[in-house]
Amino acid sequence: MNISFDPETSPGLLATVRASRAVEDQAARDTLIAAAKYAAANVVETVGEAAILEVETYGDRAVLLTGAGAPLISEAAVIEFAAVLGYSTYTGRKYLADAVELAWRLPRTWARILDGSLTTWRARRVADVTRHLDPEVAAWVDTHVAAHAHKIGLTQLERTAKEAAALFEPDLAAAIAEEAVDHRRCDIDTDPSLFLPPVGAEQGQAAGATAQVTATLDAADALDLEAAVSAIAHGLLDHDATDLPLDARRAAALGVLARAYNTGTLDTERAGVPPGKGRVIDLKIHTDTRDLATTGLIRIGNTRGLATIEQLDRWATMPGVTIKPMTVIDLNEEITTDAYTPTRQLRTQIQLIDQTCAFPNCNVKAENCDLDHRIPFDQGGKTTTSNLTCLCRHHHRAKTHLGWTYQRLAPGHYRWRSPHGYEFLTSPEGTTDLGPTTAPPMVNDVAQDEAA
Repeated sequence: MNISFDPETSPGLLATVRASRAVEDQAARDTLIAAAKYAAANVVETVGEAAILEVETYGDRAVLLTGAGAPLISEAAVIEFAAVLGYSTYTGRKYLADAVELAWRLPRTWARILDGSLTTWRARRVADVTRHLDPEVAAWVDTHVAAHAHKIGLTQLERTAKEAAALFEPDLAAAIAEEAVDHRRCDIDTDPSLFLPPVGAEQGQAAGATAQVTATLDAADALDLEAAVSAIAHGLLDHDATDLPLDARRAAALGVLARAYNTGTLDTERAGVPPGKGRVIDLKIHTDTRDLATTGLIRIGNTRGLATIEQLDRWATMPGVTIKPMTVIDLNEEITTDAYTPTRQLRTQIQLIDQTCAFPNCNVKAENCDLDHRIPFDQGGKTTTSNLTCLCRHHHRAKTHLGWTYQRLAPGHYRWRSPHGYEFLTSPEGTTDLGPTTAPPMVNDVAQDEAA
């Protein structure tokens, strides 16, 4: 591959990179400072007790983004801030929380942001460690870290926070032990990416639809899991004719463990857990027969991953698997019910169309969302395909109480407007920021259904 550039020297290019990075760092500082000012402009009430997390109202709510001593901020302001920044509400809220933590509870570290001597990402790392600490503990960390925040690592930062807690908390050892338990987790992402086989690969070589699994375990549990995975992966050398590499066999070993439990063949009595009852595969297959003929791939509606016919056949023949009867749902059909509550078929259809919450930058799966009547049912809105949209509970409130409006442009495609006039296009492919507009306010209706 040949790439043509204007001839420049390496020293000149390095200088350009360094200058560009300095501009990027300053822009990040400016954004964080603006976020703190925005929070100050949207303070609802100041509280002194960390136990007070939210003040509930029928419309907007006051939320405490960080530790005691910080102000309460308007929830509506948080949601619009995240959208304008191009983040999900959760990520935008965390960003704003970092700004509040620094500006209100970490004044020494914040001063380094203001004078330009500390990068934003390092300051936010300090805020992330202190946000759950009592004010006096956070202040101690701020005092001892601020001068070195430009070079201190995460491990040293966490150690400093624990030392600070030791000065103010009598039972530090117990607190650290509890903290370790609190950090245990296991995340299984059922929104997999597709990894296609390389050109010329043998049939069966590719993993097909995959999913990300991450976990933080108790040390003893981790050692037991490592021993089991290693042993099973080694055993697969003798049973897998495709000669999978070690990493693939280790991944397959977790599936072997899962199926052993689900089919009741795993020795669960010693583990003190009930035996498995077999596995039921409930796949929502979403495809167009023309696409299937061209690519040979099927989209799995409830994971949004891709699979082949051969892969479905392999899943169906695994021991202990039960295949549920298939129900065919036409996504182009207008399904209607006279009741307020959608039928199961209608709910599934809307979930397959929208795939996620339809709010800007929100990735909550459609299966975990409410179905919003864009024209309210008590105002004549029907419970029908063209009047229902998947909204998570948080953004359902934003539409109902916090001034957000939207229109349906086409199935799964929406145009949103924030309380301050920022507009966004959303679809299963993602969000497009249209910026502020001076157009008349939108009304939540279906008048634009055919506009696309």
